[in-house]
Amino acid sequence: MTPPGRKYIDSPSLQVFPPPSLCQDVTQYIFFLKGQQSKLQELCDEFLNGPSGGAVDYRPRLPFVMLTFQHVGRLSSGAEGFQDWGHTSEREATFWIAVSDYKKHGPDELCKKVELFVPFIYSDNPWAVAGGRELYGFPKQQSTVLMPGSGQGAGAFEISSLAYRTFGRDSEAQVARVLSLERADGEPFAHGELGLLLGDELLQKLGVLRDELGQLLDFNFEFGARIIEFLLRPTLPMVFLKQFRAVGNSTGACYQAIVGAEADQIHLRSLRLLLRRFRLKIEPLATQPLAEMLGLEVDSRGQLFIPGGLQIQFDFRLNEGHLLWSGS
Repeated sequence: MTPPGRKYIDSPSLQVFPPPSLCQDVTQYIFFLKGQQSKLQELCDEFLNGPSGGAVDYRPRLPFVMLTFQHVGRLSSGAEGFQDWGHTSEREATFWIAVSDYKKHGPDELCKKVELFVPFIYSDNPWAVAGGRELYGFPKQQSTVLMPGSGQGAGAFEISSLAYRTFGRDSEAQVARVLSLERADGEPFAHGELGLLLGDELLQKLGVLRDELGQLLDFNFEFGARIIEFLLRPTLPMVFLKQFRAVGNSTGACYQAIVGAEADQIHLRSLRLLLRRFRLKIEPLATQPLAEMLGLEVDSRGQLFIPGGLQIQFDFRLNEGHLLWSGS
């Protein structure tokens, strides 16, 4: 029950729509990047364990980062009173880390108690940026996200956002390319040139998919099995740091909480392996230190190569969040 005097005040120019969020006609591309376990632990400590004062003890489950690009064809609120308002669409790029709270769950439970933590996320929908930050703590950044098959004719994946290239008194923030991902051979990636399709017989082909994915992405058998098991769960739990800056204090937060949320009602329509080698290039931006913070092993040109990936088409619902820890 909402405490007295705490009712959210809606306005005609509302940009934060109440959950649950209904995401339909979703096309998502998934790429797995090798990260450094120590760097991923530093992220967990800085954004989850440290703010909570040790109330949670999140640790990365795998030395991999999942990079996704997704187009949500229809994004709407499923809350009472908002179901007939209408819908928007969104293009989004996200970095995910698989984590577990070792304080809450013992070692024998960890394989079943995996959550997704988001250190970086980019969206082209200002309403989704505002709602994601305010409701859950998604660290969403207003950006331009290009991806094949999303109505732009793009032959590659690309993120651009307002950023500082370097820090300095005379530095001016400008819209800059954050990263690009394209076929390693330089040819445009066509939306229809996908590889092995696993549709109606997906569950029967899980063994094949697990083995193929393990070979394609240079995982061992255990990693491939865990990833497939997690992606096909009926619910996908996530964890966030939700915070707001304090007024009159440049370093303080007036509110901090560790928030959990789950995506469910996942209706998977298709899953394909992308049997192509890709090149990811990360730009050297002071306000987007992706390679450094994620421990990605890029070369001197900021590049790394990915053996392949996945494309999935599905619908899902993102439910109301719940408090795991609150500082207030």
